[in-house]
Amino acid sequence: MDGARRRRWLFLGVLVEELTEPGSPVVVAEGVLPEGASPPAHVHDTLDDSFYLLDGRMVVRYGHEEWEAGPGSWVQFPARVPHTFRVLGGPARILMVHADDSFLAAVRQIGRPAAGDDAPSSTPGPTVDELDRAFAAHGITNVGPAMEQAEAEEVLGRLASSSGGEVR
Repeated sequence: MDGARRRRWLFLGVLVEELTEPGSPVVVAEGVLPEGASPPAHVHDTLDDSFYLLDGRMVVRYGHEEWEAGPGSWVQFPARVPHTFRVLGGPARILMVHADDSFLAAVRQIGRPAAGDDAPSSTPGPTVDELDRAFAAHGITNVGPAMEQAEAEEVLGRLASSSGGEVR
């Protein structure tokens, strides 16, 4: 895709850049997430959500599984399984790979086109009710709160004591 035609969005403090053309059979986007970023726990009706962690570190929860992900981690969330994460120790950069554009459609609806100087931030976004309504239009249902810092640290502590805190 020509650099001048790339589509960039600021979505819930995350900078999202669409890398594939509209209508592509696979949707790829890059996301830059600020430290502390954590979406509400949610499920996708039909989308198998997945991303490759290029830079940064996060605690990931899907279903009842929890782990620490670092650079080189492939993170998969099957459709209809609740999931969330929290970015730790600085920003993270991910490469999202999806079979459809339902997530990016939500990004376009909730976010705004990014200006050249926009950067990821932890500024407040829409209310929970606004987010619920927008997500519902794209097959996404919020099922719980975002992961708080204390909760992420507790998960890291459990991982360290039980299995050496292995990064996947």
